Amino acid sequence: MLTTHQVLDLVRSDAARIERFTQRREVFLDALDWTMLTCEQVHEAAMLDFMLEDDLAEALQRLSMAESLAAMGLPLAAESIRYIPYPRPWHPEWATLAN
Repeated sequence: MLTTHQVLDLVRSDAARIERFTQRREVFLDALDWTMLTCEQVHEAAMLDFMLEDDLAEALQRLSMAESLAAMGLPLAAESIRYIPYPRPWHPEWATLAN
């Protein structure tokens, strides 16, 4: 069983991972020549941006909730509080959803 501090570290790590991915993606997108992309590719990129914004907001909300529960002295269960979005376009399972 994980301690409260370990669960908080996991939840912080989940949010930080999504935030780092979003930042790296922004750098990558800034380097693209958008005029060479199709309308569908631009639309998919925009939809993924919205998805990542929602993922980050959800992860940060769960972090806030975990910190509040920990401050009240309540036990935290990592399985119920962590936010790990799945599947996403970079996961192989995504392709089965798209077909």
